[in-house]
Amino acid sequence: MQLHQYKKRGRVAFACSSVSINMSILTIPKLADELFLRPIVISMNSLALSTLMSYVMSANGSIDWRPITICVTSDILAMGADHLKDKEEEFSSDRNHANDPRFASCFRYARTFLAASAVLLALALSQCPISTLLTTAAFVAPALLWTTPISLKKFALISRRLLGRFSGDKHQPSTSASVLVIKRIPGMKAIFNGIIRGCGIYTVVLSVLSGSGNLTDTLPSPWSVVQLIVWSTVNRSCHAIMTDVRDFEDDMKAGVPTIPVLLGSILKTKIILTACHMLVMLAFIENSYIVRSCLFATALVWILGKNSPKKAFLFSSHSQSMFIIWYLLTRKYLQL
Repeated sequence: MQLHQYKKRGRVAFACSSVSINMSILTIPKLADELFLRPIVISMNSLALSTLMSYVMSANGSIDWRPITICVTSDILAMGADHLKDKEEEFSSDRNHANDPRFASCFRYARTFLAASAVLLALALSQCPISTLLTTAAFVAPALLWTTPISLKKFALISRRLLGRFSGDKHQPSTSASVLVIKRIPGMKAIFNGIIRGCGIYTVVLSVLSGSGNLTDTLPSPWSVVQLIVWSTVNRSCHAIMTDVRDFEDDMKAGVPTIPVLLGSILKTKIILTACHMLVMLAFIENSYIVRSCLFATALVWILGKNSPKKAFLFSSHSQSMFIIWYLLTRKYLQL
């Protein structure tokens, strides 16, 4: 179990980055859920959103498979690698299942699943301009690194050596091991989720379509570029905060500085989330799909809570998806 150190009001608190063995029993169904089912289900939102953007942004109203594949596989890789790392650490500390071949097989299948996703990602990127590769790397890299402990000691050591080389300073650097985890910076989880899944997906679709000369000048009614970016970014950010509402009590005890913990209240958090969804709805009131999506997301804010089942929060992750599917099916029906 890894421990990340935080200073709060002059006292030291520790936040666990993986679940304690004494509080959680590792099982095959739980492992399959974390390593396979959850990454696939969450990536379906990227599937829906990238499909919508590909459709409305293309000049001929077609759906390009390349940005969809890039977005879905990137989602699976980022989330799957994070879950695989956590579960392997938990498994290595669990003596009861250390020699169980079923768990070893499950981890082997998970690594194969991630390898297959990486192959599909590489295949899609090979059919795209170099700008798509750079764009994908810019948005995927933070997602892969945001749970990785970054040693500030190493940066301090390098900088002091460089400064000492020029100034002749022989002072030895401090040996205190400060570790930074990007995900644990207050608010960073929500910001990353919003930017990566909102702005990131749009930028990938834009680079692919512009590179192939199939980018439209005007989006079909009722959509606009601003709507797609703002709606997606706010929706994904709010969903990330909702998952923190679910873990409010555990995060409060561990001293993890999530937004609900910083606010000190689930009620205050829900009021802010409601305000965010309502502002987006009012800003784009002319788009009935965004209006319905925001109303549905707002209802989930008040329905779901710290005692709700973990799987129930998957509805929050798809508060966009069902209305995107509704729009696409409507357009398909009108074309018949």
